[in-house]
Amino acid sequence: MNNKCKSFLLQVLRVLITILDSSNDPTALAVACYDLSQFIQYHPAGRIIVSDLKVKDRVMRLLNHENAEVTKNALLCIQRLFLGAKYASFLHS
Repeated sequence: MNNKCKSFLLQVLRVLITILDSSNDPTALAVACYDLSQFIQYHPAGRIIVSDLKVKDRVMRLLNHENAEVTKNALLCIQRLFLGAKYASFLHS
């Protein structure tokens, strides 16, 4: 992967983190959690990168969200972060 592609991925991750930090829209929060979980699953170093960006605490706060879709996607993201793609892939339905 070239530097331009890596830079773009980091920009996307920063936007997702900004959404987690500042949005009150349940749809935006659910999509951000889902996108992060997909990044963790499909990027070879996804878990490490997301951990380095300190996303876990931000997503953990959403586990008690009033919207069920936000909670579901936050849980999926945390499961993939803790278990990794190999063991958490069966959790997505």
